[in-house]
Amino acid sequence: MADVFISYSRADQAFVKVLHRALTQSHYDAWVDWEDIPLTADWWREIQGGIEAADTFIFVISPDSLASKVCRKEVKYAAANQKRLMPIVLRDDFVRGDVPPDLSRHNWLYFREGDDFDVAFQALVKALDTDLDYIKFHTRLLVRAKEWQARGKTEDYLLRGNDLDMTETWLSQSVGKSPSPTALQQDYVYRSRQAETVRQHQAKRRLQIFGGSVSILALVALAAAGIALQQRQTALRQERLAYQQSKLAFANQLAVEAQNTIQNRILSQREFMSDTQETALAFGLDSLPQDLADILSEEKPRQIVFSPQQTFVAVISGSFDLRVWHIPTGNTVLEWGADDPNVADVGFSPDEALLTAATQDGVLHIWRTDLENYEKKAGFLAHRGGLTDTAFSHDSRLMATAGEDGTFKLWEIANLLSAQNRQVAQVQQSQPIRSLAFSPDGQIIVTGGDDKTVRAWSLNRQERFCISHAYGIRLVQFNTEGTQFGSVSGNTTVRVWPWPQLLEKSTMFQGVTESCAY
Repeated sequence: MADVFISYSRADQAFVKVLHRALTQSHYDAWVDWEDIPLTADWWREIQGGIEAADTFIFVISPDSLASKVCRKEVKYAAANQKRLMPIVLRDDFVRGDVPPDLSRHNWLYFREGDDFDVAFQALVKALDTDLDYIKFHTRLLVRAKEWQARGKTEDYLLRGNDLDMTETWLSQSVGKSPSPTALQQDYVYRSRQAETVRQHQAKRRLQIFGGSVSILALVALAAAGIALQQRQTALRQERLAYQQSKLAFANQLAVEAQNTIQNRILSQREFMSDTQETALAFGLDSLPQDLADILSEEKPRQIVFSPQQTFVAVISGSFDLRVWHIPTGNTVLEWGADDPNVADVGFSPDEALLTAATQDGVLHIWRTDLENYEKKAGFLAHRGGLTDTAFSHDSRLMATAGEDGTFKLWEIANLLSAQNRQVAQVQQSQPIRSLAFSPDGQIIVTGGDDKTVRAWSLNRQERFCISHAYGIRLVQFNTEGTQFGSVSGNTTVRVWPWPQLLEKSTMFQGVTESCAY
């Protein structure tokens, strides 16, 4: 692995040699393509490997490098892999609009002819050493995740044991830091935890079987009773450890998703800032056809949503338009929004048959798909305030919507598709609701909002429990297995509870009550 990768134009090679020498003398390992690529190597694959293995990507800005297609391709690949970007200006006789957006949002260091090289180089060294441990961990994890991907995502290359625990701790501490974890890194850690949990369950099962055998033998030989007790205690410890680790993995997942939700979901027109483009979603692009991934990365989307089976991907663009692609073919199946109000949220039904788009004027739009294209089925005013979130029940029979007006509403999808926009139920809360989710059995709706509470409601509008937080709620969600429930408040504090124990014994958990006053 290298400390830095230097991207430059051949016209600036004399300066890059001086910079490379200074970095080497300061004990930095610099990757430069004039010396690191064998003549027989696949040139672009070697470039990709150099970028992936470097902690920092240095781009030498000049009119020649900005005009170079290869240099722009290198910048794009570094940004896609969430590398720390460090632009340095060698010649400033260029048009500012020609600078790629991924570089223009970072601070520049100036190494122009009239600038003091030593002063500029010390500033570069200081920047390279900032948060170095975090950056190096990011690089190591990316290299291992890329190797796992290249090997067909087999279990042999996953993290385990203390290595996995350390990585999950790093991931939980990465919220708000730059560079943020890539989609591939997050998936790599998540799959590693899944595999580790399976291994622990298998180990537990073997211990239980072994413990049972020892118990039978103990009837014959009382002296073996102590061994059976010891095995039982070990099994219980393994069970508690497996649960705690699965809880940590879910909490890590919630933290990353909530960070994106806070930065990309449109909380209100007043709160939206244009610099959210910097954190436009990149996760999931590794699994797409290359042409489609290139299109999405160029669009700088504000939100990317995959359908449950990843047959479709929906994108809210920078101008709040909506586009949907069929992933296996890469074909566009829906383009919508140019003449309509801004799209604030999009969602797929669990069976992937329906697509919904919530707009900032409170209107809910629904399409049905036949895998070739989407047919508009409904569009109606769902809330008097802007829509903030939508959720489907797991059987795709019911749908819930939440809004700025402080209400959530329950709808029967069959009625919506037949233009009978009659709601099944409505609950009024005191402040805007930001997130909602159906329980695994579809009988409970959990909401979270600006009133700093998480509330659980039965379908007949009875409040089942309430949890108070110190900040407004940004995300509520169940894990994939439906065994845990989590929430994230505005300061990205993640809380996780066992489900359905939380519903059955709500008052036994600290901070959980039967209801909260408005």
